[in-house]
Amino acid sequence: MKKTEIDYNDVGTFPKFAKAAIRIMLEMLKCMMKKKEPPVLSINGRMIYLTEHVMKLFGFSVRKIRQLRADDEIEYMISKDGSVVFHYEHQVQEYIDRTFVSSRSPEGMERRKLRNERFNNLGTG
Repeated sequence: MKKTEIDYNDVGTFPKFAKAAIRIMLEMLKCMMKKKEPPVLSINGRMIYLTEHVMKLFGFSVRKIRQLRADDEIEYMISKDGSVVFHYEHQVQEYIDRTFVSSRSPEGMERRKLRNERFNNLGTG
């Protein structure tokens, strides 16, 4: 197979090369992002949530998750030496049920109203 030399100084060649390079970099980034996704874990049919899962699920920081555990807001499982922490699905579900309400419920409508007022007040100045 004959190799074609690319003239990078040619005005028409560079945009084609740049587009190809950007496409390759985007594909590489997609692969790297997928590798960072935590795996879904299941033991004996019970779903397990690691700290990373809970962080992603709620958009919380590690500090926020630790604070929730310290304040006994969310139940968790801990190893004997304290180095491993995880949550069962029902523990996460209990936290959701206690903390969140439907946006269509009366309480949810009140929360939405307060939230909108907070955001509207940020724009004044």
